[in-house]
Amino acid sequence: MNHLITLAAVALAAATLAGNAAAETVKMTGASTVLNVVIAPAKANVEKSTGHTLAIIGSGTGKGLVDLFEGTSDVAMVSEPMDIAAEAAAVAGKQIDASKVKFFELKKDEIVFVVHPSNSVGKLTWEQIRDIHTGKIANWKDVGGKDQKIVVYSDSTTGGTRAMVKKVVMGGADYGTAVKAQTSVKRAAEMVSGDEAGITGVGKGFVDGAKNKVIDTKKLERPLALATLGEPKPAAKAVIEAFAKEAKGL
Repeated sequence: MNHLITLAAVALAAATLAGNAAAETVKMTGASTVLNVVIAPAKANVEKSTGHTLAIIGSGTGKGLVDLFEGTSDVAMVSEPMDIAAEAAAVAGKQIDASKVKFFELKKDEIVFVVHPSNSVGKLTWEQIRDIHTGKIANWKDVGGKDQKIVVYSDSTTGGTRAMVKKVVMGGADYGTAVKAQTSVKRAAEMVSGDEAGITGVGKGFVDGAKNKVIDTKKLERPLALATLGEPKPAAKAVIEAFAKEAKGL
């Protein structure tokens, strides 16, 4: 009997050691929207279910893809279609081959444009939003508001939200030189909440109804995804599959 107990204990110890050996640290960098909307809320559950540790940095889609191609990250967080994400990577300093990227969509998201609650403007066309972001329209009175200079905030220059707005809403036109790029989408929303003249485009999940007013305009939907360079390694694959499962409940 004692012999059987000893053997069982040895088997359990061996299994534990094998499990620990299989556990890895999976590095994830990229879109702060993906981080805040999907990754952060489910991080603890994913680490528990996979046994892997997650090292995560919100650095913008472009930087995340640069990290992926340079081998300093296992998984990139991407907040737009890959063709637009590749443009964000170029802004971050690296031309990437999007055909080499494996794209795993987690869920859909919507980009909305917000202003300060005191702003009387409630509706804008994409053409007006484009002209505001390029600097062609510089005063709120030109779109039905009060006589006040418009202050445009944006996601980081390498961010996916900024790239998506430029490509889809602005038709590829460049942002005006006066646009104030922030470190993240969340920060851009916070800046507008304290600036009566401000406007920015953000993921819907960053909107604080008490501090931001959403502008009525055409719907702008985008994917929130994870990406790997080629097929993901086993640990990364397990993490991606776990997040995909968690995303269905978010």
